[in-house]
Amino acid sequence: MTELGLDEPALILLSGLGDPAAWWFSVPTSEEARPHWIGNDTGERRVGMACALAPIARVIAYDRAGIGASAAPNHDRSWPELFAELDAVLNAAKLTQPPILVGHSLGGLIAFAYARRHPQNIGGLVLLDPTPPPMSPRPHGDSPERLALTHFEPSELAPQSLGSLPLLLLAPGRPATVDEVRWQQPAATQDALNARFSSRREQHQRMVQTSARGQGVWTSGSGHYVHLDTPQEVAQAIQTFWASLSSHNS
Repeated sequence: MTELGLDEPALILLSGLGDPAAWWFSVPTSEEARPHWIGNDTGERRVGMACALAPIARVIAYDRAGIGASAAPNHDRSWPELFAELDAVLNAAKLTQPPILVGHSLGGLIAFAYARRHPQNIGGLVLLDPTPPPMSPRPHGDSPERLALTHFEPSELAPQSLGSLPLLLLAPGRPATVDEVRWQQPAATQDALNARFSSRREQHQRMVQTSARGQGVWTSGSGHYVHLDTPQEVAQAIQTFWASLSSHNS
């Protein structure tokens, strides 16, 4: 567990599949980021989003089992095990207020699923291009994370199923281009990328509608790794969200 800052409600950062917590604090170079992300091609170390948020909030990130220095699991892990891992982080942090969960990709889905099961434990959700439910097929592949996560029930994705829990979702505002993904998907066509974008946008809209206080922000210059492509834009959106919660709770 790594943390910066002091003020609460804290921001608990949940990384995407196989991504280390360190990427929240320092944007990786291309060599460090492949094959997940195209990387910071300047070759220079850039400050990550967590550092931009630390002046206004306590920011905490952790590596799930199999990532970074965390021991690899010897079995496919379930929702209860992922939730217990997150609970251990929350307990160790000794928080005085329910935190805001900030999750990217698979981390966004874990945050969303946790909020559905344990809404009393958190004060808000920030989802960064989250993996939409029901998430099929099983998402471990070549990743050191071994997961066997069951699908969501339809009622869990119904409008306002999260009640009035504050929810902010940030995702790309346009489809990726063939040139942008050629390094990772050499056979991709623009039609396929457009169709995937449209489907994902619809799924994200449904996630936003699960809260009466849900809102979506569509970024102009980022791909899937919104917090690495445009860390300042994402940090500013989260700061505004954090300030609205702090004002509401005061």
